[in-house]
Amino acid sequence: MDSPPTTASHSPAEPLVASPVESLSFRSRWSRLTTAAPRIALVAIAAMIAYLLASLITSSSSPFFAPIAAVVVMGATTGVHTKRAVQLALGVALGILVADLTVSLIGTGAWQLAIIVFIGMCAVVFAGGDELAVRQAASAAILISVLAVPGDPQGTARFVDALIGSGVALIFNLILFPIHPGRVAARAVVPAFARLANVLDGTAMALESRDLGLMDRAIREAIELEDHVEEMRSAVAASGETASLAVARRDHRSAVGRYSTAMIQVSRAQRNCVGLTRGARRALDIGDSIPPDVIEGLRSLADASRQIGSSLGDRGRRYHARSAAVEAAAVTTAGLELTRNLSVSMIVGQSRLIAKDLMLASGMKGSDAREDIRAAADPSEVHPHSPAS
Repeated sequence: MDSPPTTASHSPAEPLVASPVESLSFRSRWSRLTTAAPRIALVAIAAMIAYLLASLITSSSSPFFAPIAAVVVMGATTGVHTKRAVQLALGVALGILVADLTVSLIGTGAWQLAIIVFIGMCAVVFAGGDELAVRQAASAAILISVLAVPGDPQGTARFVDALIGSGVALIFNLILFPIHPGRVAARAVVPAFARLANVLDGTAMALESRDLGLMDRAIREAIELEDHVEEMRSAVAASGETASLAVARRDHRSAVGRYSTAMIQVSRAQRNCVGLTRGARRALDIGDSIPPDVIEGLRSLADASRQIGSSLGDRGRRYHARSAAVEAAAVTTAGLELTRNLSVSMIVGQSRLIAKDLMLASGMKGSDAREDIRAAADPSEVHPHSPAS
């Protein structure tokens, strides 16, 4: 089943709240609240269950570190790799354990507080915790050092509380109530197509105006595209783990697989875009003529990139987006009939590679994409493929 349409975002995870409240009307605030309320309810329920379990297991009358850990870990592990989520959860519990043990050795006081916070934060950093986990470890260390009573008979009960709360959060986030894996993957992958399209539009504008400044900007933006590759890869991998682990999300595995394919191909398209912009810069440097068809083809390719990105969840729209990529390749190739200098040949070649990458990103077979690209150069050679491709 195809995943529902999503809005583009640079964050791979699904945020609890997004917009700053200063800019929202009452209606927007209410909409914001109703959107976040289900997730907030899950966090509250996880805190309650963590508290009850810790009360039963540790026989503590006030196991406040269990609900605290549940809330923190649920926020820190949303949409991340399973291994990373476990590291973060253990990091929070480890910070509490280190603080507890340090208090038992050096007691409490002003200088002890500084040492306890320092050691607790260092332990979480060493364990692989992120900034949120490190800050929580510091908060826990402060609570323990200020509230702890020397010779406290509970010993490491607070560590057990934290483990219970972290465990409840992981079960909620990874197995019972994970966020939609298709949305996580889409939020990471879809913006890449829009960024690629912006570079192609910028390249076309620079060639049309023969503006070196605009071309240099396009080259920089093309190179910067590669900065997002690891973010995409991490988000898609985390989505795949969620679709495999979560009982309620296993039917989304095919959608996540589609985004995984798209991620690989759009990454290749980004690398080819770097070659395209550098070839275009060379054309401007040596004064080569660039036919209008080539410039128009780049704009068509940009439009095809946007269409591919927005159609990954819709099979019918994917076919039309592929057709747009083929048409873009045909338009740029037509420029060779007017000018066959080296610069134009390089730009057309890179454009056709990008068109092929986009078609593969939509799920098309490599052999079919190559045939359709050849058909763009010579319509009498082969026939484009049907929507069943």
